[in-house]
Amino acid sequence: MYMRPSVAQIAEDPKFRTFLRKKVFVLWTVVVLFLVFYMLLPIFAGYAKPLMAKYVLGFVTFGYAFGLLYYLVAWGLAYVYVVLSRGFDRDARAFAEKATNGASGTASALSEATAAPSAEAAR
Repeated sequence: MYMRPSVAQIAEDPKFRTFLRKKVFVLWTVVVLFLVFYMLLPIFAGYAKPLMAKYVLGFVTFGYAFGLLYYLVAWGLAYVYVVLSRGFDRDARAFAEKATNGASGTASALSEATAAPSAEAAR
């Protein structure tokens, strides 16, 4: 008889550990990149005033351009995280299904069983 794996067994699984390591790496990479970029503006404003006052596009200074770039960086990092998290979600679902011992197969069989009488009634 097949016994479903316990949470401890799944947590010790090398595939699960690799999954967690990748997920944590991505999360911390996004956080660190954002915080570094976020802290550069006050650092530049305090210590690189000539750079911040330099005109880059017509009447737009580097400081304003860098400040507006915050929006693009934040949206870009969010997009990267969403794309990568879809894969993480897929892997997490596989581990959850393994833990519940194929409960999704039971759920699909149950939905077919409840759909069958309505299909016969339509004939």
